[in-house]
Amino acid sequence: MADTLKSSETLNLEAEFVDGDTRSITLDNPRESLTAADIDNVPHLARCLVGDKTGAQFLRWKTAKIVHKDITYFDLEQETTP
Repeated sequence: MADTLKSSETLNLEAEFVDGDTRSITLDNPRESLTAADIDNVPHLARCLVGDKTGAQFLRWKTAKIVHKDITYFDLEQETTP
């Protein structure tokens, strides 16, 4: 077998609420055309998906970043020669 490479991306969002609490959202494989404006236009997403435990109002997206990860799986089997 040969070595294999697996690539993935995640969108990591951190929502901040007026009482200082934060909630994290991680979405696998975000679309390539995603922009900061797309994220800014959906503040209600935080209330719908990760509402604050005490009911505090959504303040802002504190962080938003796309993380790209490459994992290489090495074939470590020894080849035998006849």
